Amino acid sequence: MSTCQQTRHDAGIEVRHATPGDADGIAALFDRVYQGGYHLAECTDPETVRRAVASQDRLWMLALAAGTIVGSAMARHVPGDARYELGRAAVDQDYRGRPDVRAMSKVLLRDTVRRPDCGLLYCEVRSEIARRMVAREMPGCCWTGADGGMHVVMGEREEHLFGMAFNPERTVTRIAPPRSVVLPGSPVAREAGRLGSVAHTGDYPARIAAPGESQYTHESGSGQVSYSVFEPSRAAVVSAVEGDTPGDVRRVLWEIIDGAAPSKVEHLTLHALADKLPVIEELCRPDREDPARRFALRGYLPGWHKDDGARYDCVTLTAQSSEQIPNRHGLDAQIEQVYRSFPPGLR
Repeated sequence: MSTCQQTRHDAGIEVRHATPGDADGIAALFDRVYQGGYHLAECTDPETVRRAVASQDRLWMLALAAGTIVGSAMARHVPGDARYELGRAAVDQDYRGRPDVRAMSKVLLRDTVRRPDCGLLYCEVRSEIARRMVAREMPGCCWTGADGGMHVVMGEREEHLFGMAFNPERTVTRIAPPRSVVLPGSPVAREAGRLGSVAHTGDYPARIAAPGESQYTHESGSGQVSYSVFEPSRAAVVSAVEGDTPGDVRRVLWEIIDGAAPSKVEHLTLHALADKLPVIEELCRPDREDPARRFALRGYLPGWHKDDGARYDCVTLTAQSSEQIPNRHGLDAQIEQVYRSFPPGLR
């Protein structure tokens, strides 16, 4: 579907791809829905929205009523790993749950899986209502992780549930680690089994972290870490880390939270390749003086990292200094099921 092609539905709802001319209306929608508390400039700053809509790495769908944008959803390509993130969603209160508005998500999903660079889709949902909507529109979505309270929305830290699916129009082969951190028969094990990929065991790349966007690099006597920062949430995501020993990796990562970053970081996320058990176990080990000073295993990501044509499993590890208990918006049971799927000493 081209960006100018439109699909009309009954009750006056129009579903179509966004154009740069929609930037002001998109920003106004997010301001209304999130009461000025949504901090991603690509959804709230009209000029940034314009650039994002015009880029080739995003598919952006809108729902309009009488010419006013009442719904928005986006798929964003993650360079290098053939992954698409589904999100940046907002729907005006009066239009939520309507089938003609839900068509926006269906068209977005249909067009995303048709892209030749789409091997995996993922999303993070912030409420049970959102989880049910994703499960309805994308029945192959499997819930295998959470973010440990990474996001701050409207001034409050939130914990979001992670879901993923392989492209149903592709045959995906992934390399599983020789020893898994997922407990047999656990909820995450069952969810991962629904993904439908062809799994083999084999050697993994030497790197520790799955690559991603990188803004900064910090180097010390313990090692080197590259990462990006999302300042409104006081959060950072690691894209590369090196150290001579697992203890060195632990130390250089904690230096980011301890003040090495250019702005305050309270929450740090590492997507580690799943075969790096010595590093994973060291990061999750409680500190002798401060037992809370540790990472926790928060998710399992089958086939997350693509390297030389193969896909490798990863795990989500998070550490935080904030003592604020995140709001789960009705997702307590689902998130706790995820965490119970990992050994007690790691979760």
